[in-house]
Amino acid sequence: MNKYQKLYLIAKANLEVLEEKEKEIDRQYIAEHNIVNPDGSIPRATWAIRDDEIAEKAIDETARMVVESGLWDQILEARKILKEAEENLIEYGLGIIPYQEERKILDKAVKENYTARMKVINLILKLDTRTVKA
Repeated sequence: MNKYQKLYLIAKANLEVLEEKEKEIDRQYIAEHNIVNPDGSIPRATWAIRDDEIAEKAIDETARMVVESGLWDQILEARKILKEAEENLIEYGLGIIPYQEERKILDKAVKENYTARMKVINLILKLDTRTVKA
């Protein structure tokens, strides 16, 4: 694994940890306020609360909590870092393609198509970089 692959995976994991903390705030709020949907189910997140009035209040309050705790700023920074790591990973992966035409096609695809972008990233992550001269 090379540095671009490592940095991408670390950035992605960091964002996932922060987003999980945000979800935990949602779950805690729901539990502390004993929120239950009309069918008796416990909502898995504030956006899944079926009573619009309660949902709005819960979403506003949990958003405030996330912002005030500084978590939102951390999430935004983590997203920025992940985007940068993603760009560097793609640049590296496309840079080692020996065929100019294929490189050009993939470069266009990763900029215009999210699915193609994710497939290219997954392929680059699977690449055994020990076999590649950088």
